[in-house]
Amino acid sequence: MKTKLLILLLSVLLCEPLLAQQGGRFGHDHKGQGQHHTNRNNHGNRHRRTVVVRRPAFSRSRVVVVRPRRFRTVSVLPLGCITYNHRRRDYYFHNGMYYQGAPSGYAVVAAPFGLRIRVLPVGYHRVMFGAVPHFYYMGTYYRQNNNEEYETVEPAVGAIVPELPDHDVDEVTIDGKTFFEYDNVLYKSVVTNEGVQYEVVGKLDK
Repeated sequence: MKTKLLILLLSVLLCEPLLAQQGGRFGHDHKGQGQHHTNRNNHGNRHRRTVVVRRPAFSRSRVVVVRPRRFRTVSVLPLGCITYNHRRRDYYFHNGMYYQGAPSGYAVVAAPFGLRIRVLPVGYHRVMFGAVPHFYYMGTYYRQNNNEEYETVEPAVGAIVPELPDHDVDEVTIDGKTFFEYDNVLYKSVVTNEGVQYEVVGKLDK
């Protein structure tokens, strides 16, 4: 009986270091798998992160006007205009167009940045700045604020719009390349599945 107990005790003592080594090895493997999972998630986050590339402004001294803009004026404001006072200037808004007083009537002008409206004009287009949706109509870009207002903002480089305004657009060349300028923003024509559209490539210095 004593001999059997002695053999059993020796077996336990000999097996304990082996079990400890195996337990440590399995624990390390499990930790490594968890670490690999974390790295994969981090890689996914890096992949989803939006990278904004800012390009310097183009010098106006390099611009050659090929086809000058045509201005649009009216003698009387359209019925139903909404008046906005923005930075001590009056703007008259109607159906997506902005007007200011001119020597002979009212001129259609580019919207100032930071002005807020309650309702988007009929016929707007949804465009993306990275992963953020914006709204475009005839040269003006809007960003929604608090689901109640839409604020006019500068466009992002790379944004693509289906059309340009029918006024105040210069066709220009810079170093032999053709662009279109509206409100100091430069566009180039691009061919898409929807036909010819216009991509924001930068802005002119003032």
